Amino acid sequence: MFCCLRVSAAGLGIASEHDGRTNRNNLVWSEILGSVGIGPLLLVGLSLITRINRNSNPRSTLRNDVIQMLYVPNVLALALVVVGGVRLSSADPSQQKSGKHFAQTGLSIYIVVFAVYTVICFLTLFKIDAVVPGEKRILYGVLMAIPFIFLRIIYAMLAVFRDSKQFAILNGSATVQLCMAIIEEMVVVVIYCAIGLFAPIEKRKTDQRLQRAAI
Repeated sequence: MFCCLRVSAAGLGIASEHDGRTNRNNLVWSEILGSVGIGPLLLVGLSLITRINRNSNPRSTLRNDVIQMLYVPNVLALALVVVGGVRLSSADPSQQKSGKHFAQTGLSIYIVVFAVYTVICFLTLFKIDAVVPGEKRILYGVLMAIPFIFLRIIYAMLAVFRDSKQFAILNGSATVQLCMAIIEEMVVVVIYCAIGLFAPIEKRKTDQRLQRAAI
């Protein structure tokens, strides 16, 4: 999903440049789709930390229960940010005002989700002796990604809560966006891809495949 959003944003951005930025719709949707990177990054992080805790302690734990509760607000925040971006791009001042409220609400939810997620990650780190050896690499990768997600959230906060031309969602500074958003997202995606390549296969999945093969 994240890759589709990013590719679509880039395609619309190229189309906008090709049209000399005369097609406002392409420009608007390019910026909107390019601004929803926080949600997918958090979703992947939540999935990884869930796997670590599940494999380390197969019984249901409070940490896993809390993580499961974070998925819904994270998706809700993603929807609010998209709606806010659409309204902010409107020429109607009332739509712009409501759009800002939507975006601020969505980002506030992201901040809460990220804070709880970070606390759970460090609680898992403090009990690393209980983590299965193969899962420790995943935990280290998740922890490495946290500072970059934090910087991405800081950029979003400056864009939504401050009236600054440099951090504006539409026609903001490309350099600022590159240094505080795009590079951070790229680094996190690379970390997650590395985790996927080097993470051990879960035992329960291997058992399921063997059972299907036996049948």
